[in-house]
Amino acid sequence: MIPQETIDKIFEAARVEEVIGDFVNLKKTGVNYKGRCPFHDEKTPSFVVSPTKGIYKCFGCGKGGNSIMFIQDIQGASYPEALRYVAEKYHIEIIERLLTPEQESKLSAKESQFIATKFASDYFQDILWNSKEGRTIGLGYFKERGFSEETIKTFKLGYSPKKQNSFENAAIKAGYDRSILIDASLIGENENGKSYDKFRERTIFPIHSYSGKVIGFGGRAFNPEAKSKYLNSGETLNYDKSKVLYGLYLSKQEISKADRCFIVEGYTDVISMHQNGVKNVVSASGTALGEHQISLIKRSTNNVTLLYDGDTAGIKATIRSIDLCLKAEMNVRIASFPEGEDPDSYSKKLNSDEFKEYLDKNALNFVDYLIKIYNLNGQKEPERIIEIKKKIILSISEIPDVFSREEYCKIYHSKLDVSEKALLEQVTKARRMVKSKPIAKISKHSAEIKKTSPNKNTPKQKLQKQEEEILRLLINYGNETFIVDNEEGSVAGMIINELRQDKIELSNEEYHKLYNRIIDLMSEIGFIDIQKLINDSNSGLSKLTVDLIAQPHSISDNWQKRHNIITGREDEKMQQTTEKAILSLKKEIVDLQIIELQKKLKIGTISDEEIKTLSQKTKIKTTIAKILGRNIG
Repeated sequence: MIPQETIDKIFEAARVEEVIGDFVNLKKTGVNYKGRCPFHDEKTPSFVVSPTKGIYKCFGCGKGGNSIMFIQDIQGASYPEALRYVAEKYHIEIIERLLTPEQESKLSAKESQFIATKFASDYFQDILWNSKEGRTIGLGYFKERGFSEETIKTFKLGYSPKKQNSFENAAIKAGYDRSILIDASLIGENENGKSYDKFRERTIFPIHSYSGKVIGFGGRAFNPEAKSKYLNSGETLNYDKSKVLYGLYLSKQEISKADRCFIVEGYTDVISMHQNGVKNVVSASGTALGEHQISLIKRSTNNVTLLYDGDTAGIKATIRSIDLCLKAEMNVRIASFPEGEDPDSYSKKLNSDEFKEYLDKNALNFVDYLIKIYNLNGQKEPERIIEIKKKIILSISEIPDVFSREEYCKIYHSKLDVSEKALLEQVTKARRMVKSKPIAKISKHSAEIKKTSPNKNTPKQKLQKQEEEILRLLINYGNETFIVDNEEGSVAGMIINELRQDKIELSNEEYHKLYNRIIDLMSEIGFIDIQKLINDSNSGLSKLTVDLIAQPHSISDNWQKRHNIITGREDEKMQQTTEKAILSLKKEIVDLQIIELQKKLKIGTISDEEIKTLSQKTKIKTTIAKILGRNIG
């Protein structure tokens, strides 16, 4: 368990723009930052980060919260996991009670596997650097590949020894359960039930999650009798190779900074390019590039350059990746290397500036690449020429944006020896048969928003809208003061006293909880500490607070104009605004009570006492309506 004083220290150190800036390409706009939301597809940035308030809010999908909640949302992490991530970023030591093996076994399966793979990574690194076998074979191999010691340590490369069950024995001795080691794909069992180290006698390439946690491994064998030269971890609760990009945890900031991502095939391609100064690079880890991996890249940039091998398999992978990137509305280029070269080998033949210049000069637009790779200009047979043109047209048709498709037709019709009109017609025809998944996602999201958008016309919803207004005033202006009959009053004091006097409780459960938390804060410290509400461990209260603070205009400092609220020294306006909100709430409560009594009257189940109550409530409603009709705000 993380002590509360440590949690407070983490929140104090965290800068929301820095935490989110590791995942989203933010651009400063006034006092705030804006970027494309990482939680849904959007063309126009609607994701706003407010350093002064310590919050983020997307006005497209509605996501919002503080820096810890962002890590929870982006990583699917638990509250403690998110705290640990931010603590590590700001070098804050977390001293927790050590867990016994029995207590560890009670942790969630995912957390147990995280702990086991972290131990394995540390073990493999220790063997590499501190054993004779590791230094001779493992370190010798990495240095032979041209990797510096600094690079080896940066990527946390390691070595698994030849002796059978070496890792398993070390893990068991350290208190790890064998079943967890099996579930984490660190050891295996043969048909006779005998266990073995999966990565025995291999150099180790740890595979990290987006946030930097070790979730799996790649291993290169030295034993000529090994069934496979290269081996990856099997799928676990934490590792799904289709959802991971090797090197991304190190490169995401560089990708955002450069506004471009290079995609290569292998681990050593990433490491060599990184060492040669090109750090905005990732690998699909030996699997075909997938939609989820593309979505990870889109968090930082819309521009990718593919650097796959020039063999048949590499060309097929490139063409497939082009179409996937185009579907995701990404700008895709392709750079090829001289025959027999790949990113790993060629980056070692050029210095950093030369290599960067080569990549820049040799990166082709996808249409130029397809023309070149299909050798369109060298074809003689009409059938083959038509076949190639149709393939290129299909790729262009994958682009969801109609204006982008038209621009490609305008630029490339002459290179394809087709009139612009004919090319556009064929692309449009092909487009009708294309199901663009990013658009489908957006449409689904829009449908969800439409489906869940509340109808604000029902009496109950009108009441909850006024309850929300009361909370909004409390959170944003609760500490504001004004003078009434030569005595100082406050927004919070007026609201709380009025609601307490009339025994009013908020009908919405979440609103009720937040209201009570505000009252507790007033009792504890005498004022409303907004940061305490934003950073509350109850995520529901925290998110509600953020939503009430981050109105579309409030986060850009125009909120008071929208609500006709004047703050600062104009006490009279603040007092009138608060009075109006309280009266409006009371009116909606009375309205709801009247409606319930009228229902009884209509079906003949109303008592004489209730008829009197109905008459009283109607008079009260009329009185409130008259007051509200005056110019009080």
